[in-house]
Amino acid sequence: MFFKSKPNLPDAEKARIEYSLQQIAESIGFDRFTLPVLSRKRLFEFHESAPDHHQLLKLFGDHLSHDVSEVQLRWIPQQTQEGGGCGSGCGGGSCDGPSGLPGQYEANERSITLEMDRDPYLGIATLIHGVVSDLLHQNQFGPAHLPEQVELAVIGTGLGMLRNNISLVKKHASHWDSTRWDLSPRPFLDCQSLAYANAIGAWARNQTKPEWANDLPSDIKRPMQSSLKYLVKTNDSFFDPRLKRTLLTQSSNEWWNLATSSSASKQVIALRHLESGVIPNEQQNSMLLEKLRSANLAIVLNGITAIERIAIQHETVASESVISELSMLTEHRSDEVRAKAICALARMGRLDDHSIETAATMLEDDLRHLMFAGLHALSTLKSVTDEVLSIFDRCFCRALRTCDYEFIDLYVAAYKRWLDDPQSHFEDLLQNSPEHLPIALETLQKTKERLVQIRLEA
Repeated sequence: MFFKSKPNLPDAEKARIEYSLQQIAESIGFDRFTLPVLSRKRLFEFHESAPDHHQLLKLFGDHLSHDVSEVQLRWIPQQTQEGGGCGSGCGGGSCDGPSGLPGQYEANERSITLEMDRDPYLGIATLIHGVVSDLLHQNQFGPAHLPEQVELAVIGTGLGMLRNNISLVKKHASHWDSTRWDLSPRPFLDCQSLAYANAIGAWARNQTKPEWANDLPSDIKRPMQSSLKYLVKTNDSFFDPRLKRTLLTQSSNEWWNLATSSSASKQVIALRHLESGVIPNEQQNSMLLEKLRSANLAIVLNGITAIERIAIQHETVASESVISELSMLTEHRSDEVRAKAICALARMGRLDDHSIETAATMLEDDLRHLMFAGLHALSTLKSVTDEVLSIFDRCFCRALRTCDYEFIDLYVAAYKRWLDDPQSHFEDLLQNSPEHLPIALETLQKTKERLVQIRLEA
């Protein structure tokens, strides 16, 4: 009870990794995800037996059953790293953030460029990355240009043991809206994502204690073992290459059924695929409402997104029960839930006095995404009370003082929507701040013809 196994990733991240692996497998074939994992020792033996990179290229192509005869290899002198590298095999660049492998793949020319005079094993890892990139591109895999997707394919096809020992991400990127995978692609896999990808790799090969895991760094090995125990016990994964099931093109009804799964990650993926073109029935509407009441944060967040998407097409989804639940979620303990709930109410045109007051309060928050959510919500209104306008004025002045130009544009767009003469309002508001008035008036001039587009990823 006290030592219950669990995955090393939160449900939203777990779902994102599983969905990406399913995408890749449906593109390059499920069999490639049950190939043997080449241990570090085996990869070193490859290098010793075939020191020529053209031979290594063929060996990796043979492992993947992928024809690399037309892939070109090129070499360039080692690049000088500005600011200095860490000197510990991180792949160059700054230790404060993601760097990169010493080389690149060019899809149009089917060429892999490698830097000379690098650590030979770092060079092999780069070569593997290039070969897998070529495999993805030749199979018309859309996100093949994203390093994270390539790395998932590298790990999944058994060629990732060298990559596991190269640290490319020193700080985990933060994204306030965890439901928007496509707008926030990660540049490389961090340690926790690498650990889970390796765990799925072992589970898919029916390996409970793989020998190759002994070569994993400790910060990957421990969470990998935790997730592997969980997967062996529960089989809780949207992605399972052993079944060879094409899932991404399944019917609307099948996605609705999957949304009732006991698996949180499967629910998340299903919620992302609920179509807005079909009117939900009473049972499906009730199910969506229950998602908002879930104790699981990922399900709540993706439930909000699904309801918002479907309700824009079918107003019946925005029932009084759903609107009431969304209103309560604007007071949720999670700032991400609060932000998404207020944005959803605004886009559905269902802001009431309480939610308007909440949105105004968000303007004064220190978290930028809450500030944006409040600003976005209020900007959808045709008018606001004097009390809300007073708060809005105060926060607009703060944005001017801090030169927060992105938010200044959004504030001015809202003023233009509400006021017949925003210029006079600015002149009165900023009479004691003459240095800020030109900025406000210049921004107003830019928005004479059109409202500023409010960017969802702000």
